[in-house]
Amino acid sequence: MCNLCHSTRYSCGLWRRDVKALMWKELRENRMKMIIGCVLLSVIGAAVSIAYRFLEGGIPGMGQIPPEYADLIKKLLPDFSNVNAYLYSQWFSKNLQQVGAILAVVLLGSAVAGERELHTAIFLFSRPVSRGMILAAKVIVLFGGLVLAVLVSTGGAVLGALIVGKAPQLAFVLAATLHSVVALIAFASLATLLSVLVPDRVKAMLFSGGILIVLSVAGQFKPLHWLNPLALFGSPNLIVRPVPQLVPIVVGMVLSGCMLWISYRMLQRQEF
Repeated sequence: MCNLCHSTRYSCGLWRRDVKALMWKELRENRMKMIIGCVLLSVIGAAVSIAYRFLEGGIPGMGQIPPEYADLIKKLLPDFSNVNAYLYSQWFSKNLQQVGAILAVVLLGSAVAGERELHTAIFLFSRPVSRGMILAAKVIVLFGGLVLAVLVSTGGAVLGALIVGKAPQLAFVLAATLHSVVALIAFASLATLLSVLVPDRVKAMLFSGGILIVLSVAGQFKPLHWLNPLALFGSPNLIVRPVPQLVPIVVGMVLSGCMLWISYRMLQRQEF
């Protein structure tokens, strides 16, 4: 029995058999994307960590470079002061969020737009399941795949660091991973909204990616730094104080919730 409505679980919300069937459908259709995303991110994470050993001592031949150019190069190099600082600058706030954002857009950009483009929306939304439940089933499966990719690839990054004899602080890894999950869920929520609004999945992905790129570029200017989605949900304070930062997490959760709610409301109004 369902503890909320006292009905049988098979006839209540996400426990319904037809909703479970929808979730399995999403998993079957997107499992290859999830697997490729996990493998690609894991390889990048391990490579980033292993590279620390070769770059820790600096770039060979730096002494022969003119001082003015050497100073410029040093500013562009990652922070090698400790492995936590390196992983934050090169993995959590860079490669993981950049490649993870692409995976989020690919997974969620076609969530609803793909159904309309393939002319399966009429059949899907005519089933005896509310549109809210259909959207919830898609979001749960696809967000779950995205979170799994983050966890697996971060494990690869940590393993790579251990291989080269540099063990990152566990509290730092957990806190930074939480921030990364919040950021990528926000990106995925944006892609979900565009997938509902735009009937073409390729256009939905392009619009989602375009918005993230425009905000990232605008955020490079100091007065607009708060617009940069790659920096909005992170905090360099995690390096010295590995405790989840409340403001970035709350901002990410609120933005995600608002975009998903708008997606639900817009989906309710559409005709198929």
